Amino acid sequence: MAQHPHFLIEDVRVGLQHSFTRAVSEDDLHATMRLTGDHGGYHTDPDFARAAGFRTVIVPGLFQAGLVTQIGGELNFLAREIAFQYLKPVYVGDVLTCTLTVTAVQPERNRMEVSSEVTNQEGVVVLTSQAVGYLPRRDWGIPRKPPARSPAD
Repeated sequence: MAQHPHFLIEDVRVGLQHSFTRAVSEDDLHATMRLTGDHGGYHTDPDFARAAGFRTVIVPGLFQAGLVTQIGGELNFLAREIAFQYLKPVYVGDVLTCTLTVTAVQPERNRMEVSSEVTNQEGVVVLTSQAVGYLPRRDWGIPRKPPARSPAD
């Protein structure tokens, strides 16, 4: 298995952003249900979902949450707490953009805080989150290996 790139706490500053975009597929819907065990009617039964006020079945919220944690994993950010706010439904075929922003850095404690936002193809925010966690420090002897794609400044 390939080693993942990462930042050290000394590499980050408030305002640093990292983002990516991906389309939601039918496979994503089913994989999320398999992973979470959430096979409720909102995700499996179009008639149930419509009766509940949705266009059709919706993708489980942990899929959107997983987009946020994907960026964290790329940075080797070890989350200690994460709060998610699910704002709008996500459907198969949506194109989601996830953006993570560093909101606070405490290098002496190798601690940082981040906020994230997931928007759909119409620019509608479907999820927000806040997290507190850690990045490795240079004095741990872990080599710096920044991600291949540079975070937006």
